[in-house]
Amino acid sequence: MSGVLTISFNVANRILHWIMNTRKEYVGILKLHAEVKLEDLKKVFSEFEAEIFQTPPQKAAVKRQIRKRRIYELKIIEIKGRYVLFRALTDAGTYIRKLCFDIGEALGVGASMVELRRTKSGSFTEEDAVTLNQLAYALHLYKTQGDEDKLYKYFVPVERAINDLPVIIVRESAATNLYKGAALTVPGVLCASKNLERNKEVLVYSQKGDLIEIAKAKKE
Repeated sequence: MSGVLTISFNVANRILHWIMNTRKEYVGILKLHAEVKLEDLKKVFSEFEAEIFQTPPQKAAVKRQIRKRRIYELKIIEIKGRYVLFRALTDAGTYIRKLCFDIGEALGVGASMVELRRTKSGSFTEEDAVTLNQLAYALHLYKTQGDEDKLYKYFVPVERAINDLPVIIVRESAATNLYKGAALTVPGVLCASKNLERNKEVLVYSQKGDLIEIAKAKKE
């Protein structure tokens, strides 16, 4: 298909890693272990909208050491008895179960998470989700009838996942050298985004539109 973005296997892995480390949004239900005043609950929720420290639980698949994570948004959606429906926008790697526990500790009554749903990961939302059955059916139609409409409906351009990163477009001569492992120098740059930041990630494209690498900018 013409116009399809070409990426290497290594770049694809780096994109996947980058997506996994983007901000996450959750909707969950917290159960308070005793009644609390509404104003106290709101106050504690607002206090957790900050950079917090967490230690992963014992069953976590990562090393148990204190880590910093930021809670960008923590909002109460609805309260029914001791059950609190909330929305949280957090750094990747934030343990929401531990967050609920810490909220309960701050309130002095204890709390636990009873339900959780991830509603957003980076630029992807629930509306983008596709079930395996839907994907299998679309593939079946493509293989048996040549109908690719449903199948391609589920494909999302890779730019959608990384559209927040600045871009550098390099000359084809530089692209050839980059594929061989050479460093990129100023003469090889055709144009670049204005929002480049030193030591921040940047997308490197060839003139043909191929994504060569996700690199770190050494100049602004």
